[in-house]
Amino acid sequence: MLYADLYQRKIELDRYVREKDCRACGFHSREDFLEKLHRGDIRGEGCISVDPQRLKALQLAARPDEILPKVKVLQLPAPAPPGIFPLNHPDPDSPVLVSGNSQLTIEVLLAVLATTVSPFWYLVVDTDGHTVDMALIYQTLTAERILNALTREAMDQKVTLPKMVIPGLAVSLQEEIANLTGWSVQVGPICAVELPLYFGPAWQIESEVR
Repeated sequence: MLYADLYQRKIELDRYVREKDCRACGFHSREDFLEKLHRGDIRGEGCISVDPQRLKALQLAARPDEILPKVKVLQLPAPAPPGIFPLNHPDPDSPVLVSGNSQLTIEVLLAVLATTVSPFWYLVVDTDGHTVDMALIYQTLTAERILNALTREAMDQKVTLPKMVIPGLAVSLQEEIANLTGWSVQVGPICAVELPLYFGPAWQIESEVR
């Protein structure tokens, strides 16, 4: 059985861990902390220098297979309905997450989004059912399609600041999207499990998530 690559190896955990925090919590080095983090040996009560929410985000990113679903490699695109999906009662200041309408992509993102109680707008763009990596190859994730989605969903009436976060794999489209839509475009992580770390305090994790 072949399973899709969800880019767990692209998680940039090092950038979120400071040496001084590790030593303040009694670890010999940042490498020592990361090694124990990957093994699942770190508990919140031992980390006096790391915010509990940030520690939970680190734990999720260090052991992504505990959150990410196992999804089979798709031989053909599997389109889901595009549109705007409000999560946790977003308001006009809530972030706008942009992705494609592959069922695989949506399944993975919802698994990660289920860990937060923070409000988000989730904009699903019609990519003919392709995952983001394949949509870039087949050019079904484009600035024009994102503009069409923003217009169709009247996003300018839903948000105060026109600011979106696109998938990390779509970094090559950042400038083109910004120029065409007039929105501020931020590039998110490549692997969805890094989102809690990327958003920081704006991503409040469910208390029961370990």
